[in-house]
Amino acid sequence: MNKLTLCSAIFLSCLSIKGQDLDYFAQLNQPMTFGDARYNGLSGAMVAMSGSFSALALNPAGAALYRQDAFGFDMGLFNSKNIDLNSNNVRGNTTNLNVGNFGFLGKSPKNGATLFFTYNSDQIYRERLRANSTETGSIMQQWINNSDGTPPEYLNSVGVYEDLLYQSYATDWNQNTRSYFSSAALSNVSTEHLLFRKGMRNRWTFGGANQVSSTFYYGASVSFVHSFEKVEVEHKETFNSTNDLTNLNLEDLWDNSGIGVTANAGFLYRPYQFLRIASAIELPHIYGFSQDWEVTMTSVRPSVSAVGIDAEGYGTEYQWAMITAPKLRSGATFILGRTGLISLSHTAVPHSWSQSIGRDNYENYLNPIIDSLLSTQHLMAAGGEFRIRSVTLRGGIGYSPSYRDNENRMKRASLGASIRSEELTLHLAWSAVQQQKQYYTFSSDYTNPVEFKNTTSFISMGAVWKF
Repeated sequence: MNKLTLCSAIFLSCLSIKGQDLDYFAQLNQPMTFGDARYNGLSGAMVAMSGSFSALALNPAGAALYRQDAFGFDMGLFNSKNIDLNSNNVRGNTTNLNVGNFGFLGKSPKNGATLFFTYNSDQIYRERLRANSTETGSIMQQWINNSDGTPPEYLNSVGVYEDLLYQSYATDWNQNTRSYFSSAALSNVSTEHLLFRKGMRNRWTFGGANQVSSTFYYGASVSFVHSFEKVEVEHKETFNSTNDLTNLNLEDLWDNSGIGVTANAGFLYRPYQFLRIASAIELPHIYGFSQDWEVTMTSVRPSVSAVGIDAEGYGTEYQWAMITAPKLRSGATFILGRTGLISLSHTAVPHSWSQSIGRDNYENYLNPIIDSLLSTQHLMAAGGEFRIRSVTLRGGIGYSPSYRDNENRMKRASLGASIRSEELTLHLAWSAVQQQKQYYTFSSDYTNPVEFKNTTSFISMGAVWKF
């Protein structure tokens, strides 16, 4: 049994009483993916730049480079597509309209100090995934194995799924062997599985910046973060060989919402007119979460008829908390006169610093799994702009090596353009992130995961007014 399988098995044993999920945990650690149109067009390579309200949320020192008051607004179209690695068939596709960013900035004419506010949708959780199969194993087997040795009246102490399986007459209890059994062959099943997830991570940032000299700038900010997700899972099984049980239907509804707070501090140094060097640190996000979880299970047995039963997962309004990893940013921008610029940035995310916290060890069960499966992530990006009078063309690339065992490297590509008048600049950008992933149906099959390529893209447009 390899490390991933072992940790997945540990996770499965806790799934029935916990709301935390390793994928969601890793996503909360992720830096901002999409922002305003200029940020998107440069693939986020803006640690050592200004001119973007999204960039100010990451390095507030850039606000000191503004010479005028400013207001900006961006919105766009988000798409997430999952492609099967073996067949190249689309396993899921979803699109939605999203407000990416808005913000304003004011500069004091007396001392040059700058205050700003910016809203940003850091992450968009939107995914649809179909995982249908034939002649496969039943998801019931893992819950039967977990239930063996436990009488029916105590099954609720084992887990929600285990209890519902017996209560809906999908299994029977053998008093002599103290085990559960099914009237269907659990190794020959046709399944239909659909996952639909929606949600996002929003950030409201208040900050300020100033300059020590004409070459050194500094800034700090405080951010309030709201992360939420709603997950709907529909799982249907048809038993191809059976004495009685013919179908099993399962519906899961998850509603997870959390409020967090964090702070940023950074500096920007301009030793030469053509060079800017910058660094920033984003402190860990401290989150408090509440979660609802509802499960409905229905079995079809001619001898019993259709039996359905539902339950609320342990603890409606179950509460838990976590601390994300800090994010260490550095970057450099090379100014090519009036022709354009080239910008580079690097973000390090030491995932093992993140922790699930709570009143007892139950809330902390994910911590050893995080330490085993998540390593430090290095996200690198490069972007460039080329100016032709009032028109600016831009593009960028991003790359992150794999930082967990069951996910591949991440690649990003971006293009953008803007047109500028004296007070108004209009921006347009396209950016796409691609990554190979795996999905385990209810974490039941560790040897045959659904392997797919996920592409998330964002077409954004916006405007910035300077006055």
